[in-house]
Amino acid sequence: MGSWISELISVILSILILISIGFFGKRTGLLKKEDNAVLNNIIIYLTMPALIFRAVFESDISLSLLKIPLLALIVVTLSMGVAFVAGRFARLSRPTFGALIIAASLGNTGYLGFPLTLQIFGIENLVRAVFYDLFGTAIFMFTVGLFIADKYGEGRDRINKVKEILTFPPLLGLVAALALKGFGLPEFMTDAIGFLAGATVPLIMLSIGLSLEVADMGRYKLEIGITGLIKLALAPLIALFGASAFSMTQVDMGITILEASMPTAMFSMIIGLKYGLDTDFLPAAIVATTMISLVTIPIWQYALRLLIG
Repeated sequence: MGSWISELISVILSILILISIGFFGKRTGLLKKEDNAVLNNIIIYLTMPALIFRAVFESDISLSLLKIPLLALIVVTLSMGVAFVAGRFARLSRPTFGALIIAASLGNTGYLGFPLTLQIFGIENLVRAVFYDLFGTAIFMFTVGLFIADKYGEGRDRINKVKEILTFPPLLGLVAALALKGFGLPEFMTDAIGFLAGATVPLIMLSIGLSLEVADMGRYKLEIGITGLIKLALAPLIALFGASAFSMTQVDMGITILEASMPTAMFSMIIGLKYGLDTDFLPAAIVATTMISLVTIPIWQYALRLLIG
């Protein structure tokens, strides 16, 4: 058990170092906040699809994997319901109310969930996190999430929900891997995909560091408190009970709880900007839950190891 704790702490510390490079790179002028747009495009359109392709192409796919996105949808739905009730009691403005619902229910299951899954459970098990993210978080985000944003936002920009789902590059990477599964690929192609996939984790960490802003955290104490309790405590607790009810394997349970314990999704900020939600609260929620999650994620994984022996 001691070696496992040391390994997890080492993973968290390495991620913190990479995030810090991005954060302090921006503070010192080495990097600019505008550079994040380029980084995100490289990640979304190139490296993450390659990572997903490699994970799915090289993994065994079975019907048991369908339990993971099903439980993901349950976690997101219940989290959204609790956030809705809590937001009503808090009597928030409509843009802040809509932002709270999205921030408390949608986790950073791709940007942060994939790197952590890779480091803790290995590339051979990344497909489980892929199923959680694409068929749980992403599908919910582009359907119910956009409906909530449209209902409570004050902006005029709109996103074509069907187009966003069908052209989402990580999903295309999954489809390509499933279509080519069973066919041999030339070594030069698998090497190229591997090189792209390997760049995903450090680029994501730099992107997170560039995105971090500490302003407005004190102004939204109540909203951040609600978001943190739901996203970092309630969601993984629901996943724990659900995984037990679904009789998941130890690895499936560990990855599902890991993904459920992710902080607020960075993509929620893009939705907020498009639909006119509270874009002062959303970055504050992202920063606060990301910082706190670096403590709560190891706690949940440690608690799981204690429960299952």
